[in-house]
Amino acid sequence: MKRLFAAMTLAVLLTAPALAAEPQAWPWKSTMPPDPALAKLSKISDVTASVDGAMVKISVKAMAPVPGFSELQLTPRIGDPEDRIFAFDARGRTPQDVSTQVETPVSIEAAYTDAPLGKFDVIEVHAKDNCMGYSVTDQKPVECSGKSIPQ
Repeated sequence: MKRLFAAMTLAVLLTAPALAAEPQAWPWKSTMPPDPALAKLSKISDVTASVDGAMVKISVKAMAPVPGFSELQLTPRIGDPEDRIFAFDARGRTPQDVSTQVETPVSIEAAYTDAPLGKFDVIEVHAKDNCMGYSVTDQKPVECSGKSIPQ
């Protein structure tokens, strides 16, 4: 029993830092391509965003096509820089065992530094089946209207 408790405690301690949303550089400034092994999540159920100083925080609730998706993240999409919309794909790594075909709720918390504040009004997050947007200016959900494409 003590070994089980110790193993569970160790597992929690090792995964806790991975669950925290460490601020990342604004993704359009990165020269790294998105990981091609990451698959799009099934659908988006909620998106919110906020600006705090020079940091943009994005929170996404989505459905993964199967349980066990890992490395959940937002990857940038290519779009029109004049439309004042920054669009992302919600993606994650598919588990090795996909025998259980049950959609599973997941969430993504992302924080970005060096965002071009004042150059965008809306954050859009795309999944396989839908897209949801959030107006940073009006602080409310909006319909997706951008013409972005995946990278």
